[in-house]
Parts: sequence; C-alpha cells; structure tokens
Amino acid sequence: MNSKTTVAVVIFCLAVVALSEGMSLKSIGLELRCQCIKKESRFIHPRQIRNVELFPSGPHCKDAEIIATLKSGDQICLEPTARWVKIVIKKILESSKA
Repeated sequence: MNSKTTVAVVIFCLAVVALSEGMSLKSIGLELRCQCIKKESRFIHPRQIRNVELFPSGPHCKDAEIIATLKSGDQICLEPTARWVKIVIKKILESSKA
C-alpha cells in the first residue's frame, strides 16, 4: 500500500471510532446501569399514571426497576416493595395474561 492509502485507512478508522464513542447505548435500547437512583413509595393515584414499565434485574442492575410515566410527562421510579406498587404490578400482569 502506498502512503496515501495508509493515511486514508487510518483517518477512516479514527472517524469510525470517534463516531461510535459518541453513540448512546440507551438510544439503541441498551442501558448498562440502573436507571433508578431514588425510588418513590408514596401512593400515586392510578389516574395520574399514563404508563408503567417493568425492568427485571439483570447484568445492568441487580434490582428490578419499575418506572411510571405520569400524565404530566414526568418519570418516577417506584419502590417495588411498597404495598400499592405490588397491587398495581399484579393487576398489570393479570391484564397482560388475559
């Protein structure tokens, strides 16, 4: 290979590395850490909740995570051991089986 080709290959490789370093793994569906730092245990009326997502424990986080999106657009992490959260999760799981 001549020197121009070598320089072009090196520049191309550096560009690929630089671009891939800037990509967020979250944007492609991979989150490599826990999303919930603070978990809310106080009761939130179901009419205020738009959506609830369940994330099981795994290599990304040792704890299961429950993230509620409120109708206001805010997202909050729910405490999985709270009694009312257990009831909500049970209803969600029952409705998904039906």
